[in-house]
Amino acid sequence: MKKRIYNQTSLFGPAYAYLIVLSPPSEIRNSIVCMKQDLDALGDIGGKNRHSIPHITLRDKLTDDEFLPDTIKELLKRNGNKPFLIKVNGWSYFDHQHSVTIYLKIENPEPIVNLMVALKSPSRTPHISLAKRISYTTFDTIRPYLDKLEYSAGWLCSEVVVLRKLMSKKELGYKDKYPIPLQDNNEDTP
Repeated sequence: MKKRIYNQTSLFGPAYAYLIVLSPPSEIRNSIVCMKQDLDALGDIGGKNRHSIPHITLRDKLTDDEFLPDTIKELLKRNGNKPFLIKVNGWSYFDHQHSVTIYLKIENPEPIVNLMVALKSPSRTPHISLAKRISYTTFDTIRPYLDKLEYSAGWLCSEVVVLRKLMSKKELGYKDKYPIPLQDNNEDTP
């Protein structure tokens, strides 16, 4: 399959990368950032892991649809999603057979999985990544820290955030942010 050249004019418009996430409040993000710094000091988890902002990914999508945030808002509205409590407790990891991803576990994943289903996400394991695709050697080095880690947190999730970046300028990162409030169907949207 041919790859699209993102800085080339398209018949369908520019290509965008979207990242649809749930974002913890700043105090929880800050505590997770401190954990990442500790992990990096112990085993060099890499700049991308060190600097990524803590979040729960619901879906990512590459498309030329500049109105995708509006579509997501309508999908969420039709599915009657309302605010819910997110509980983070403990850690685990994914073994990719050549690397490891360390993450914080979500204690009550059902409401998040329901959002993933509504957004047609292929993923069904909500989590907050601490370090993606690190070597087994790095994992073995930081494992004693993780084994002593007793982290738990919780917050009321009241919005979904859609981040967008223009693929022809992807090195600039996600520049556009579209917060979408979660609310009862009985509530009127302003």
